[in-house]
Amino acid sequence: EFNPMMGHRGCRLAVTYPEIAAMQTRAVIKAAINVSKKHPEWNTVPEIMIPLVGDIKELAYVKKIVTDTADAEIAAAGVTIEYKVGTMIEIPRAALTAD
Repeated sequence: EFNPMMGHRGCRLAVTYPEIAAMQTRAVIKAAINVSKKHPEWNTVPEIMIPLVGDIKELAYVKKIVTDTADAEIAAAGVTIEYKVGTMIEIPRAALTAD
């Protein structure tokens, strides 16, 4: 029986295939840029969550992919847009090593 909650998923999938994190980031940032252009009166601040982090090294690695990609998309569009990057403590190991 296949259990999708086991194995290669979350941020570890982005560690193995960084192009997934980059593609998802591009989609979020491009959408936010489009909304900001269409509705300049709205304060659009996308929040990107890196899922299922168990170790700070995983978070740092994937966060760099996200921020590099987001910053490149924003620069290419010639706009100014703020965004946030974070994670949730959802893995017991992460809760134990979070300090």
